Amino acid sequence: MGLVMFCLLLLLLTGALFPRETFAAPLVTPQQEFQGGGDQCTRHGPFIGGNLLVASNQVLCSDLISFGGTVAINGTVNGNVVAFSGNVIIEGTVNGDVNLYGGAVSLQSGSHVHGTIHLYNARWSRERNAQIDGTLIDRSQHLIWPFPSSLSFSFPSLSLLIWVGLGLLLTWLFPEHVMLVRTTIQTCAGRSLLVGLLSSILAPALILLLSTLIITIPLAIIVAVGLIAGWALGMVALGLLIGERLLQTSAPQRHARLIQVAVGLVILTLASSLPLLGWLVSLGAGLLGLGAALLSRFGTRLYGLPRYPLML
Repeated sequence: MGLVMFCLLLLLLTGALFPRETFAAPLVTPQQEFQGGGDQCTRHGPFIGGNLLVASNQVLCSDLISFGGTVAINGTVNGNVVAFSGNVIIEGTVNGDVNLYGGAVSLQSGSHVHGTIHLYNARWSRERNAQIDGTLIDRSQHLIWPFPSSLSFSFPSLSLLIWVGLGLLLTWLFPEHVMLVRTTIQTCAGRSLLVGLLSSILAPALILLLSTLIITIPLAIIVAVGLIAGWALGMVALGLLIGERLLQTSAPQRHARLIQVAVGLVILTLASSLPLLGWLVSLGAGLLGLGAALLSRFGTRLYGLPRYPLML
């Protein structure tokens, strides 16, 4: 489930959140950076896959964001380095923090990181003459996906990225499905919660039963995938409902739906990270959304009568 959501997040980040023209921005030389100041800095969008090289005579004056592949920094990065499931090799200078989600970071001899290195389920190595002005912080123990909750609050950065990214993608690709599930949550909340609870109780037994025979294993996989999809779709629809309630006066326009989904999912994720009560919030929201998704047949029909006309 985590892998599927992460792939969907990558598609969204590269197509919906970042303008297309940012991918073609040229690198700037040190002379341009130092002579022109911040006004001449070129901002870069994310780099997807493959190998990326910042040569020794090049300066990036914005954050460097990479998904997969290997990033080699021989020059200067005037910003933060953020890498997802990739390797980062630093031989030059990073005037910011290094945030690594999976993979490994290697500080070569002569490299200089002026900020802090944050590791999220990642590894690191350092040669003798490498310099770090900040500290090394391993945050892997705080990543309990998808709903972190403990006796102390820890900011769910990875969960926020995953849920908000998935929510924006589903709303962008399937707006009608999300709206119909959201309407089912609003009009039949009690029934949705009951159906979600019963499904979560009966589904594991059904999957286990189907897995006992080779011929029915594909059916078990279909049931499991359906539950995961229903859970995700229901959470996105619930986030949309929460965002609508909060932003209906400040952002009532039709094109503000993506903002409403993002705000609602941020609130849900943060609430799920609260100490002690976070698990209850995440469980209740998940069961409510799952039940609504099943009642509306994954957003393909309207279950119950809406209280007002739907705006798709």
